[in-house]
Amino acid sequence: MTPSSRRLAGRLLLAVLCASPAAHAGPAADPDAATFKQVCGGCHNTDLAVQAPRSYEGWYDTVQTMIDRGARGSDAQFQSVMTYLYRNLTTIDVNDAEAEDLVAVLHATPQVAEAVIARRATRRFTDLADLKTVPGLDSAVLDAQARLIFF
Repeated sequence: MTPSSRRLAGRLLLAVLCASPAAHAGPAADPDAATFKQVCGGCHNTDLAVQAPRSYEGWYDTVQTMIDRGARGSDAQFQSVMTYLYRNLTTIDVNDAEAEDLVAVLHATPQVAEAVIARRATRRFTDLADLKTVPGLDSAVLDAQARLIFF
């Protein structure tokens, strides 16, 4: 399996995981957040990640670099770290993003992601207020993710 096909397979798996009801639990109940702090916090302050959001590919490369440098964790733990990063610290251009990315980053259902795609096909989104007009998107989530959302 090539690196790009591995990334695509991982991204599709993350989209499925992020669409599950368990993935939308509050931060206190988020096992991925706990795993992120456990695995990544062993070497450095996890605020570094919070202060530097990236694309999915950027996070994948960063996590792989950390593994190459000796980060310790199981495959399941690193998958959990990637799920956390994907859902909470991944940047997105809503006018070009794929449905699975909209589901993950906007914490939306697949149906709402398709509504975003249908709307942008006729008129591109210009700002957060414009995005909030899509029925089914949670304004509080969008406000919390605002620094990750681009137009």
